[in-house]
Amino acid sequence: MMRASMTAMRQAGLSLIEMMIGLAIGLFLTLGLFTLIANSSNAFKIQDDFARMQENATAAMRYIGASVRQAGFYGYVQDATSLNLSYGAVSTATDCGSATNLPLTNWAFEVRQPIFGLVGLTQADVNIVLPCILASNYYSAPAAGQQILVTRGSNGYRIPDPNGDGNLTDGVAAERNGATTIYVQSDPGEGLLFAGANYAALRAAGRTRTLPGAIVRDADIFEYAAHVYYIRPCSRFASGTACTAAADDGKPIPTLVRQELVASVMTEVALAEGIERMSLLYGVDNAPAGSPDGVADTFTATPATADWANIVAVRVALLVRSSTPTGQYDDSAKTYDLNGDNVTDYRCTLDTITPAACSYKRKVFSQLFQLRNVAQRRGL
Repeated sequence: MMRASMTAMRQAGLSLIEMMIGLAIGLFLTLGLFTLIANSSNAFKIQDDFARMQENATAAMRYIGASVRQAGFYGYVQDATSLNLSYGAVSTATDCGSATNLPLTNWAFEVRQPIFGLVGLTQADVNIVLPCILASNYYSAPAAGQQILVTRGSNGYRIPDPNGDGNLTDGVAAERNGATTIYVQSDPGEGLLFAGANYAALRAAGRTRTLPGAIVRDADIFEYAAHVYYIRPCSRFASGTACTAAADDGKPIPTLVRQELVASVMTEVALAEGIERMSLLYGVDNAPAGSPDGVADTFTATPATADWANIVAVRVALLVRSSTPTGQYDDSAKTYDLNGDNVTDYRCTLDTITPAACSYKRKVFSQLFQLRNVAQRRGL
């Protein structure tokens, strides 16, 4: 019985030392498990951030590229100076022209200048130069180095002929907002801009353009497009139509936007989030007078006034940042050169507008676009 009692005592349970060792092993395994989960979560966030940055950059490049490629496309006319604005009596109710950014009126229809750029504007002066842009909706941090891109042309959408009779009056009337939309129509020699509501009267007066053939038909009609690209300090407004500190749930996201001509009003449209800086280099065809070839010879961010008519390409570089900050990430030691000239274009420590600016991931994307219509005309 004594032996049985001693055996029972030995099998009664764990000693304190054994229990402490077991707890230590369990804590160690639990810590390892939580570390694995945290690392996996952090890796997922990093991959998700970069995937979103790439998607945003792709979208931004697609919008800018489409506008640049279509700049200077006014149908079939060979010379933009042959476009007539008086027949169609086109005008804009809200415009971007000013005393320092001529013309004062009908600035969107300055067809002789299919592309133009501005650099160095700040929130204090952007609305003076471009009245269609609210000062609060222009992002100029960390210094006055942001650029603005202006393009004019057609979006390439051709108005269909519903019944195939060669008369496009019914085609214009069938378009959504066709009465107030601005269109361009041209033959190789001449063209005109007009509001859709005026087309029937212009056609009856013999002002519209036709193309020869077995059956004379109206020349193709395209929607006219005027775009102004710039960066806004926020993506989603807290209220109204102006960026505030409360936008985007208190963490404003810089966003690529553009002013586009909707009927006769320049209207701000958001395009891609996370675009923090836009750098533009314009390719100038500076071949000797009388022998242009449509190929860019030099690239510059500030073309001379006379060179804007000779721009045949645009190199676009975008600095894209993540939409949300990462707690332990520090970007303060990095500098970003967007132009490839070994000059720092951005450093988060100089950004006094974005809260926790150095906690965001960033990446530079670049692409070269050709002004096909301008280059083709110069290369003929």
